[in-house]
Amino acid sequence: MLFAAGAGFTGAASGVGHLAVQLAKLQGIERVVAAVSSHTKVEFLRGLGADEIVTYDSENWGEPADVGLDGVGGDLLPRAVSALAPGGRLVFFNSGGGTVPAFDLLAGSKTITGLTLARFSNTHRELYDQHGEELWKLTLSGRLQPVVHARIPLADVARAHEIIEARANLGKVVLLP
Repeated sequence: MLFAAGAGFTGAASGVGHLAVQLAKLQGIERVVAAVSSHTKVEFLRGLGADEIVTYDSENWGEPADVGLDGVGGDLLPRAVSALAPGGRLVFFNSGGGTVPAFDLLAGSKTITGLTLARFSNTHRELYDQHGEELWKLTLSGRLQPVVHARIPLADVARAHEIIEARANLGKVVLLP
């Protein structure tokens, strides 16, 4: 997903992405662009506040964004970087890997930073806890609305992986003990 004078996100309908769309709007981002695998996710994301939705295979991802969040990686990482405005920043928070030629960053004065919540929670515990409290307050007030796509017994974990790998989920896939 990308933010230009706003932001943009890949994996915008995912468990994390659908929350990022809502949080961007709650923070006053005027233009939220959601990048997804399929047109079937358009109405879901519009309902969460996305202003523009593009599919990964779209030729044009719209006006460049100032900030992007990449939750997919792989072949989409270079596309996410190219969708940034000059001076734009991309936060990379997935395990999908991917590479970007250094020239693509230098030519547009763009930056990429990586983030894992496990490391962040270990190195910045107080800030992590503070953000968690804010997310709970937003959720309990109804301003942030987590969506559960499916609740699946842990014994059927393979089915949960199939849903996620097929990019079929709209929101979280939750495993139950």
